[in-house]
Amino acid sequence: MMQRGIPPNVITYTVIISGLCQAKKTNDGHKLLDTMKTSGCCPDLITYNALLNGFCKLGRVDEALELLHSFEKDGYVLGINGYSCLIYGLFRAKRFDEAHRWYRKMFEEDIKPDVVLYTIMIRGFFEVGKVKDALKLLREMTERGLVPDTYCYNAVIKGFCNMGLLDKAQSLYLEISRNDCFPNTCTYTILICGMCKNGLMGEARQIFNEMEKFGCFPSVVTFNALIDGLCKAGELKEAQFVLHKMEIGRNPSLFFRLSQGADRVLDSASLQTLVERLCESGLVLKAYKLLMQLADSGVVPNITTYNILINGMCKAQNINGAFKLFKDLPRKGHIPDSITYGTLIDGLYRVGREEDAFVIFDQMTKNGCTPCKEIYKSLMTWSCRKGNISFTFTLWLKYLRNLPGREGETVKLVEEHFEKGEVEKAVRGLLEMDFKLKDFDLAPYTIWLIGFCQAGRVEEALKIFSVLEECKIDVTAPSCVMLIHNLCKEGNLDPAIDVFLYTLEKGIMLMPRICNQAAQMSSLF
Repeated sequence: MMQRGIPPNVITYTVIISGLCQAKKTNDGHKLLDTMKTSGCCPDLITYNALLNGFCKLGRVDEALELLHSFEKDGYVLGINGYSCLIYGLFRAKRFDEAHRWYRKMFEEDIKPDVVLYTIMIRGFFEVGKVKDALKLLREMTERGLVPDTYCYNAVIKGFCNMGLLDKAQSLYLEISRNDCFPNTCTYTILICGMCKNGLMGEARQIFNEMEKFGCFPSVVTFNALIDGLCKAGELKEAQFVLHKMEIGRNPSLFFRLSQGADRVLDSASLQTLVERLCESGLVLKAYKLLMQLADSGVVPNITTYNILINGMCKAQNINGAFKLFKDLPRKGHIPDSITYGTLIDGLYRVGREEDAFVIFDQMTKNGCTPCKEIYKSLMTWSCRKGNISFTFTLWLKYLRNLPGREGETVKLVEEHFEKGEVEKAVRGLLEMDFKLKDFDLAPYTIWLIGFCQAGRVEEALKIFSVLEECKIDVTAPSCVMLIHNLCKEGNLDPAIDVFLYTLEKGIMLMPRICNQAAQMSSLF
């Protein structure tokens, strides 16, 4: 367009910025806004709102607020749509108090809320369990002469369902059914989800069957909700029937089936749900057969479905079957992800195949798949159980070296402390680094504390406990139990009592066996 000498106008820029934001490329949208200003084209209210909305929908509210300040310098005045974007973003980020402040500020600016903003506020109040405030807003809305639309009613119905107030949800559904504001597919799906979560499968099926009578057809989400509920209730045959009904579609005629062609593909989310529920019920072989059968008929299972099945096989100790499925993934057009590798590594450890687990770990890194934190923690846990504590430190430091912002010298110094047996200094160094980068994770410290106890090195475990307590970090209940047990076992009563008192202070409920052990030891002195 520009090569032909046609300069883009404000509408062109706004459409592209809006499209970039919808595609979650908000940074590119922001750059285009700067280009727009540089070229002498002034953004309008819609342009600014499109960018604000993009950042808020991605949960980047702080950046949206910074943008707002810069926009205001350009003469932008926050209107009803802008307030709606910000309040929606704040609610989504769980910053409820800030959302309320902006809502009150809007009234101070003499801006009246519309149906969209009322819906956002109602949904937000329900999220924090403020049912009365949500209903008060609904009444206030109608008193102002605003007519709630289906989206607004859906927010209220969903709020009732989430709170377990199913009678109120159904009453409101019947009320809007009698009015001009008819329920849509989303309304029925919300109700079906609510019924399924509470085990009311009869009511869920009844609502599902009513949909078509009112000219409202189930979506993929509706089918998935009902299939999920049926699977959880153990009604697997009924779930398969609904799955087949979904496959056929609204018109089961031969012409309709043929018109879909040979490439017809069923939604993989339904298959994933069935495989997951079958595995949870211990029917792993049945899940495998179902996946193979539907895959042959044109269904395309995603990597998540394969991960669920591999996990099911590992839990059933069918590690060879899991391995075979893992090796078949590339042939089926799938690349194993971090979860695939992590599941298989954990499964191999569970059956004592430690060497194979590390072969898979090495293969993972060679194939360009970066091990996530959970995989490192899994390897560390199993290594501790084998008594190889020093190796767990090496693993964690290897993980840290691959993270951005970790100073090589600091990590090296921590490593030197560990090698010298200076556990306390090493732990302090790691904590200092964690706090500095605001990236603290208690898991590795818990693994080390328990690992030292299991290896009979209680003194080192106690040092880790003391440092964590000093830094006001809550030590986990299993760590305290393990520490008390081993201190009592060694006859080291004073620190055992200190840890016991710590658990009481933190409200940790201990098993009677542990309490009795501490009491028996104290009676000997």
